[in-house]
Amino acid sequence: MDIAVVIPAYNEEERLPSVLEAVIACTLVRQVIVVDDGSNDGTLKVAKKFGVRAIRLERNHGKAGAVWFGLQEAKCPIVVLLDADLKGLKPSHVEELAYPVICDGIDMTLGIFRGGRIWTDLSHLIAPWVSGQRALPLRRVHELPDFSGLGYGLEAALNKFAREHCWSVKTVVLYGVSHVMKEEKLGLIRAIKARAGMYLEVGKGWLISLNGRNPHEPR
Repeated sequence: MDIAVVIPAYNEEERLPSVLEAVIACTLVRQVIVVDDGSNDGTLKVAKKFGVRAIRLERNHGKAGAVWFGLQEAKCPIVVLLDADLKGLKPSHVEELAYPVICDGIDMTLGIFRGGRIWTDLSHLIAPWVSGQRALPLRRVHELPDFSGLGYGLEAALNKFAREHCWSVKTVVLYGVSHVMKEEKLGLIRAIKARAGMYLEVGKGWLISLNGRNPHEPR
């Protein structure tokens, strides 16, 4: 079954290529959508170089906004969400995320890191629900209301929506995968500020129920 992959990216010029190489090498992937979330580096240029669907947002909408714009372009029966700063990603990881949805009718998979880097492994041991690596059928995507304003609260809100609507959710272990820490991208001080803002948005995501209007439903 064909897979569409949506990758939100903000200033990921250096890290995006290895993710795209793995995604494109996956034989099940038929559509790749990179959403450049108002980057001020060469993220868009990198995406275009790989020949994928590249969407440029003129201002930064936050992760949820970038994912939302990308999902509107998805056409394949299965949709996989991936972060743009993953390390160690292989084509098999994309397949592993999608297989429970394709073969077992699972409504959403949740990819967690093991055997990559100690700090990202620890993060997913403590709070696996924060993972941005997911797969779900397009029909479930079409049930989601507009969540574009949630920022980093996206994952928490998705988990809450899945629970409230009795979706089946399965955890998939992605061995050898990790991501780049904010401290490596931004430096210590800026990373502390960014992480505090991220946790605030995550907290809001837990409190918000995605019960708004579904844009795929008729008025």
